[in-house]
Amino acid sequence: MVAKESQLQTGEAVVAAGTARVSSVRWLAILATLGMAGHGLGQTVMGPVVAEVMTEYGVRETAVGLLLAAGSLGFMVGCLAGGFVLGRVGLKPTLLAAWGLVMVSLFALVSAPVFAMVLACYFLFGVASGFVETGLNVLPTQIGGGAWMMNLVHMGFGVGALAAPLLVAALLRSGAGWRGGFLLVVALAALTLVLGLGSQLPEAPGRRPASEGTPLLRLARHRLVVMGGLALFFYVGGEMGVNAWSVLSMQERFGLDALGAGTALSLFWAAMLAARLVQGAIVARFSIPSVVTVSGVISALGIFAFTLATTPAQAYAAAMVAGLAAGGMYPNVMVYVNGRFPRQIGAVTGILSTVAVGGTFVLQPVVGRVAETAGLQVGVLLVAASMLVSSVLLLAVWLRDRGAASPAH
Repeated sequence: MVAKESQLQTGEAVVAAGTARVSSVRWLAILATLGMAGHGLGQTVMGPVVAEVMTEYGVRETAVGLLLAAGSLGFMVGCLAGGFVLGRVGLKPTLLAAWGLVMVSLFALVSAPVFAMVLACYFLFGVASGFVETGLNVLPTQIGGGAWMMNLVHMGFGVGALAAPLLVAALLRSGAGWRGGFLLVVALAALTLVLGLGSQLPEAPGRRPASEGTPLLRLARHRLVVMGGLALFFYVGGEMGVNAWSVLSMQERFGLDALGAGTALSLFWAAMLAARLVQGAIVARFSIPSVVTVSGVISALGIFAFTLATTPAQAYAAAMVAGLAAGGMYPNVMVYVNGRFPRQIGAVTGILSTVAVGGTFVLQPVVGRVAETAGLQVGVLLVAASMLVSSVLLLAVWLRDRGAASPAH
């Protein structure tokens, strides 16, 4: 109850402070959701063009795994630095600089003449994305609304991710090439940067002078931060594994074109988007750890079924099940852990985001190598296993919380 009142007070403070220009709670929610849509498009647009990148630069799956790892490494650096910088310079300068870096890095990427430059630019884009991720996960907590607001903002990610394979397929069919999707990300980053310039964003909680320092190591050792971070590590490894390899899997197994193959990925993200619409009602009835635990198991089974599908229709259905179950996992874990650290949200979000993206950094090169040596479907099984491990970790949190609560009954 106290936490809920604190969130409401935070939202009221934002409204009071945001009367200048267009800065209301509603506007900040729109800005955060739009920013997350561009972020979602940027994080998922590479997956649908893997085959085209491999062909143009003459590389194999292992090199693609390294490319994804480079982006993930940059993302980790950006998330960890983002929590630190955000607490020093504020939310608005951090997000504006991040969106500017997104534009620069992707302009350079689409102009890259050799694959090594693509790797370097994708790393830089990852750094920028890490800052965006941290800022856009902090902003909803300052608006107020708890899990409902966080899931609303993360619906934006689902919209961008859903659009990615469809937009890429349309661009490829029109002859525009694989680079068009990245230029759309640049356009969205430019739009949010301009809108952000005209908005008054709230201060990050716990902002303090640099001399006071941020207890990152102490926070990073907290049991809940460790368990939540590891759960997100394996969840993101699974989620982005579907994004990275599902289109190529559909092309190899069923000989589909970009649109047909990308439909499976679009259905995965569409199902995730639909799931986030109802997360507020679900977590109002059940604890977040219990919801995430069950969701992870079902999503893992959906990904496993995707690898066994013998027809495109079966694969589409399996992708939808996996996405529907996974929809609320990331935002719900973020809300649950951040709710225990209201004065260190920036630092905790940075830690969680850094560990989370490590799942892509570690898992995708492994999947790429396994795919090259043992077959892509075997590699995708690792993606299903990753989602299952995430569920097991939240099961441990769930059981511990139930045990701690039992003496009160």
